[in-house]
Amino acid sequence: MGNDKFHKIKKCRVCHNENLFTVLDLGDQYLSGIFPKEIDPNMYRGPLKLVKCDETTGGCGHVQLEHTFDLPTMYGDDYGYRSGLNNSMIKHLQSKYESIVKFLKLKDNDLVIDIAGNDGTFLGFFPPNLKLVSIDPTSKKFSKYYKSHVDYIADFFSENIVKSHFQNQKAKLVTSFSMFYDLEDPCKFAKEVNNVLDPAEGLWVLEQSYMPEMLKMNSFDTVCHEHLSYYGMRQLKYIMDQSEFKVVDFDFNDVNGGSISVVVANKNSKYNECTDRLSRLLQDEVELGLDSAAPWEDFQVRIDDCKNKFVDILKELKTNGLKIAALGASTKGNVTLQTWGISDYIDVVGDVNLEKNGSYTPGTWIPIKDEDSVLSEYDVFIILPWHFKKFFVNNLKFKGKQLLFPLPTPELVTVS
Repeated sequence: MGNDKFHKIKKCRVCHNENLFTVLDLGDQYLSGIFPKEIDPNMYRGPLKLVKCDETTGGCGHVQLEHTFDLPTMYGDDYGYRSGLNNSMIKHLQSKYESIVKFLKLKDNDLVIDIAGNDGTFLGFFPPNLKLVSIDPTSKKFSKYYKSHVDYIADFFSENIVKSHFQNQKAKLVTSFSMFYDLEDPCKFAKEVNNVLDPAEGLWVLEQSYMPEMLKMNSFDTVCHEHLSYYGMRQLKYIMDQSEFKVVDFDFNDVNGGSISVVVANKNSKYNECTDRLSRLLQDEVELGLDSAAPWEDFQVRIDDCKNKFVDILKELKTNGLKIAALGASTKGNVTLQTWGISDYIDVVGDVNLEKNGSYTPGTWIPIKDEDSVLSEYDVFIILPWHFKKFFVNNLKFKGKQLLFPLPTPELVTVS
């Protein structure tokens, strides 16, 4: 991957402090969200290294990728993720819709914007009396999955994009799921969201991986070229303060190895900040020692330990003559495959997305086939999207199968 496809940052993306130090290095990896149609060792690759903004020099403590990667390359035609293929994600997005409409009463023609709306799954839950629009560069690729009452703008979000389509109408609701950590300039982005939001009643709901939970769950596979930032509440609160927002609610869920969902509103809006809960969470983060490198040093030790245990299991399975496949050709899975170097044990990856059929995992070059055909031919299945464990062990489709979960600790389960 040439340097025209990525660049090294010189200062913190949040507070612009120039003092950064390394906390995790997963080496050079092929772009994990791209599924090439042929084996191509010259495909784009780049470093996966996390640095932390140094609080001892007045920084905000933000943890972030040391490099920024080319957006058109990452989100081009070979970009593979689609929300509507995962029943667990569909149910999660439906529950988000239900909780939001209880909190926020939407009226006819109110504007609802979903930033990075992917295939339109989330907006599809809303009734047709609203103005519903997804802003996402991949939306054109996924347009056939959009419901007729949901519009899309095939571009990256900006204040100007919104104003060019809706003039002076302010959004009553803005949502952004699993994308706020993808931003080169999160403060600028947040300010632009505030500028398109109804200042009195509008809400912005943003959900992303929660860094302390990522550490707790050993979820190193959250680290990928797309995800530039790894947030604690302290850093999210800093950004919201800089952008004239107040935090009115937050909660946690187990999506993507542990996420935090935050509801914010303009600081002059009618909503009250959840001051007491916020203070307690910020204090909890201090007590975890997140202002130092120590949690990351422990994290690396646990990652190495998990890898060793996982490889031992794979060796034993192979010794016993069992055929091993993986399920879920995913961004997170590609990080695991490349970091742990376990592709020699795996013959094939099965996936429910038929558009990936005939493609390869980047860097490890494992062929991807239809999941149903793989299930009938193999003995043991590595579940790369391990954070959906409940879905797999409770699904009759996998009854009697041996499933191997890599994280948070390696576990071999026979589904009963």
